[in-house]
Formats: sequence, C-alpha cells, structure tokens
Amino acid sequence: MSKYCMIEIAFNNIDEVNKVVDILLLKKLIASSHIIESKSSWNWKNERENDNEFLLQLKTKIDKQKEIYDVVKIIHSYDCFEFAVYEFNSINDDYLSWIENEIV
Repeated sequence: MSKYCMIEIAFNNIDEVNKVVDILLLKKLIASSHIIESKSSWNWKNERENDNEFLLQLKTKIDKQKEIYDVVKIIHSYDCFEFAVYEFNSINDDYLSWIENEIV
C-alpha cells in the first residue's frame, strides 16, 4: 500500500479554495496543491447542474486524509462535496522524499 495520495476536491468559489490551501500549507498537511479551472456538469436531486468549478488537487500522505477533510468540511459551501483520494507511488525517490519532508 502506498503512503502517498492525491486528494481532489471541486469548488465553485475561488476564495474557499485559497483559504483551504493556505490553512493546509500552514499546518503542513499537504506538500503542494494545484488549482484547475473546469466546466462541470452533474445531477443533483434529480436536476441537471452546470457550473464553472475549480478542481483542487492536493499532494499528501495517506494518513492525513481525515485532518484535511475536517478542514475542508468547515470551509466548503457545498452540501455534498467531492473528496476523491488517489493513492500513488513514483520511481522518483526525490519527489517522494520531498513530500515526506514537507508534511508533519
């Protein structure tokens, strides 16, 4: 089992994204983040929804998921938000060492 993961969360408010990133970096719960603008569509309560969103990708350790989720839950305005976790490894040991050393 990998000890590293990327967490993906969709937001429609860039201020919420920036607040989450600032807190997570300050608390050293993540090594890095990427913000990707997207046009999203989904079904919600039997209705089609469309919006411009921001996909937040976070690089972290598997064991930090709960702490990260707790921070996001306080800030996120969606009733039900994406919190997808993708485990990963890399042959680049320097990259994994960097993540390891950035997170407490």
